[in-house]
Amino acid sequence: MRRIDRALLAEAIPALVFGALLYSVLAVTSATLPRLTWLTGASIPELLRWLSAQLPTALAQTAPIAMVLAVLLTIGRMEGDKELLALRAGGVALGRVVAPMLLLGALATGGTLAVYQWVTPRTHAWIATEYWRLTAGGTGLFRLAGQALPVGEFTLHFDRTVGRGSTIEGVRIERWEDERLTLVRADAAVFEGTELVLTGYRTQIFDLAALDRPAPAPVDRLRDLVRLDNRAPDPEARLRLSLGVSEEELVSRFSRGGFEDARSLTQLYGAWRDAEASDTVRRTAGVLFQRRLAEPFANLVLLLVALPLSLGWARGRGVAFGLSLVVTLVWYLLSTVGQFASQSGTLPIAIGPWIGNLVLGAIGAVLLIRLRAR
Repeated sequence: MRRIDRALLAEAIPALVFGALLYSVLAVTSATLPRLTWLTGASIPELLRWLSAQLPTALAQTAPIAMVLAVLLTIGRMEGDKELLALRAGGVALGRVVAPMLLLGALATGGTLAVYQWVTPRTHAWIATEYWRLTAGGTGLFRLAGQALPVGEFTLHFDRTVGRGSTIEGVRIERWEDERLTLVRADAAVFEGTELVLTGYRTQIFDLAALDRPAPAPVDRLRDLVRLDNRAPDPEARLRLSLGVSEEELVSRFSRGGFEDARSLTQLYGAWRDAEASDTVRRTAGVLFQRRLAEPFANLVLLLVALPLSLGWARGRGVAFGLSLVVTLVWYLLSTVGQFASQSGTLPIAIGPWIGNLVLGAIGAVLLIRLRAR
């Protein structure tokens, strides 16, 4: 059996690699074409570096298509050449023959999960910031001016950027605890890693519940309202505030450039379960977390469809390519509709992004049962 496994893998792995590279390059190209007008000033090395940074995400998203193609080409050819019939006649069960394909699917699932956890958080952040550097000559922070940016337990707002976008001015940071508001204002600030360094800062804490409590005199109510009023002793004094996110992560998440979210799986899960965040922020993080779980497991789920199709219909390479595209298109459409349904609240967060896997998995199971009953 080891010889059979090696022979099958020797045929399946090149097909898998070819499909992954083909579909990922097509995905990167289709995503880049609408932006080429704005990237005309970039040099060829800069453009190639920016495009190559998108490959990890493209490979993770197109791995299920490549897996389906590899199964259809390999198992379909073996079925067409009667090799599977010979193996079954020799007492080798079909499940044992396709076990190497299941191993490849499991490895692709684990690899994609690892990419989403440790690789894409870096590449997504770099892609967004590099795009704005190439097109606007800045960091991309200028796209965030005037927005209310939810950052952990804070809300960040600033009026404008200066210094090629590296410095923000008119900064306001808010934090609410029931009816207590902590407000930090600053003339200017810059990012250093995940910290925001403020200059010309003022910190106030307001207890708004004091407005509803009786007070002997207005001055007493005012004293209860303003719990803290702290100002920098020196205009050049600096205050470091840990936001937990970097400048690049903010740009990729909020710059409205159509870029992928730069958070890892664990960060998305934490944002989904953050009781202090708004419902919209939690739902967005939860849906994205479930989608990035569903995509890797599609490498295994779509095998359930690819195996019966390869045994029954994939008699040539052209048919194999066509079937792989049809299967993937159906899966992608169902997953996208499910994701939108979860985002809008029509479906639970943990269900919508998995619709494609559930439907295609059920269809594949039925096809396998019917094929076995022949």
